[in-house]
Amino acid sequence: MEQQTYKADAEIYEVLEREIIDLTIRPGSLLSENPLCARFGAPRSLIRVVLQRLQENGLVKIVPYKGTTVTRLNREIVEELIYERTAVEARVLRDFSPKCTPEQRALIRKRAAAYEELAHAEHPDFNRLYEADRLLHETWFAAMGKMYLWRTLQSAHADYSRFRMLDTMTSGGLAEVIADHTNLIEAIERCDLAAFEPLVERHLYGGIRRLGSKLTEEYADYFEPEK
Repeated sequence: MEQQTYKADAEIYEVLEREIIDLTIRPGSLLSENPLCARFGAPRSLIRVVLQRLQENGLVKIVPYKGTTVTRLNREIVEELIYERTAVEARVLRDFSPKCTPEQRALIRKRAAAYEELAHAEHPDFNRLYEADRLLHETWFAAMGKMYLWRTLQSAHADYSRFRMLDTMTSGGLAEVIADHTNLIEAIERCDLAAFEPLVERHLYGGIRRLGSKLTEEYADYFEPEK
């Protein structure tokens, strides 16, 4: 019985986590226990466990006697995490490029092509695009034995994941992302160590550049008010 309850708990968490990350559930939305109980056919005690775990991972905020709301994004945190990932990923690429094997180059090309195919679909599946981009970047971390570091970057903060999804879904910048991937791959293949930091910086800060004024206008309510 305990195993079944844990499985149900994990499944409900996974659904709500994905809906928050892919912005199906908007930042600032109220998550009420009764509708969630009805939706998942789950007891209130189980829903409370799920909401508590979502809060631990920065996706919701529980206020006693007031309710549970989906957290808004903190732009300062988003920019700090981009800064961190730029420094780390550029270093990993500099270490990886001289050691990149023909098999690894072929895998990188294959994963980049998979992203491009998804991007060119008439109605792109943004969750699959997000995953394809993640898988491409994971390649050089895995090759260098830096998967703990990669997982740490991926799970660093809910704000960054949602910001990336917002960019993927709304900025119309898929062609630019494909061009960034191409430039990174070409730099790897010619072992241009000096190119990685500016290329990674351009790629990772692209969302801020593409969304521009929408961050303070159209999507202002997705973010915490600036202090």
